[in-house]
Amino acid sequence: MLEDDAAVLFGLDPRFPFDDVEAIGARLMATGALTPGFVPPAAGLLTVQAMLYASRIERLPTVLLPDRNVVTRMARIARDGVVGREDPPTRLALDLMAFCQAMDIDIEPGLAFHELAQVMGDEVANEELRWFRVADTGERATYWIDLSVGRSDRLPALAPNAPENLPLSDAPHRWRCNYAAVLTATALELDGALSPVERFGRLLDWMADEFILAGPAAMFCTKFLSPRAPRAGLVKGFRSPDRDRALAGVRNAAWDVTYLSELTRRAQPGSYAKARCIFASADRALTELAPLLLIDVEEASDYLHALSERLEPWWGGDAGRIAGMLMDAIAGVEGRDAPVAPLGVDDYVGFKIAEGERRVATAV
Repeated sequence: MLEDDAAVLFGLDPRFPFDDVEAIGARLMATGALTPGFVPPAAGLLTVQAMLYASRIERLPTVLLPDRNVVTRMARIARDGVVGREDPPTRLALDLMAFCQAMDIDIEPGLAFHELAQVMGDEVANEELRWFRVADTGERATYWIDLSVGRSDRLPALAPNAPENLPLSDAPHRWRCNYAAVLTATALELDGALSPVERFGRLLDWMADEFILAGPAAMFCTKFLSPRAPRAGLVKGFRSPDRDRALAGVRNAAWDVTYLSELTRRAQPGSYAKARCIFASADRALTELAPLLLIDVEEASDYLHALSERLEPWWGGDAGRIAGMLMDAIAGVEGRDAPVAPLGVDDYVGFKIAEGERRVATAV
């Protein structure tokens, strides 16, 4: 066992671009776009020393979980060979690919391609996946680093991988559950007869009585259903007179919740023992919500206090009440029987989705 003040020395290949990688890591840490599913080291989340300590001493690989906008830009840069539009999401995608290549970080793009396929179809998603596979190839690290630090203005010409023809438009079960939950929350938000606290309470009651206590969806709704939070982009167009657009906004929000649920799953002790996960998104609403799911305290009273503090900007004097309602709901579903589907219903989640879509589609 290492002593607390022991020194750890690492040997690096002399050709390793240490200064470049440190600069890229520092730039990434400054974006606020990254949420680790673990307590970050004091040295800094993406310092070369911290990454080497995790991989060589702790023997823990690091996995990057990027959202769709990041993955799409990684694939586009590989396809076009140039950065193109220099906006924050594109810069984030470029720096992440360069850093991941340099530090041998695995990128897990599965959810991003399922999301893309749902919107654009399997053919488009599989074509983009071909270019992502080209981008995520370790022997091209130098090219990505040079592009990231400005030593080069383009990648070498690349050819896409062979098509995989995966059935990506098959929505994951977790997404379907989150979609049902966000549909219910949206219908409640459109009910002008209810106060914000009543809406949140009704959502928790529905989860407990008719569905599941979907923690990431409930946490998402601490912001979406709140009276004070900036909600732009949380559920896009849900008040639109075009109700198809409103439903598309709910589907998109359900993907956001699913990224949060995947981060939460990978932060659990059993998963963390296999790999560390870092969530990456240029969506500020998501990066604000993600830490709420990772509050690291042991006592319930400490959790209540910490969550109340974080909810106060959105709920004001009701923050403690909202946090308490959430904790009571979690405790209340422990050991309960699963909801019983109506006679003749084989797909209960699909049944609740259809119910929620009708409510949102007919809301004014």
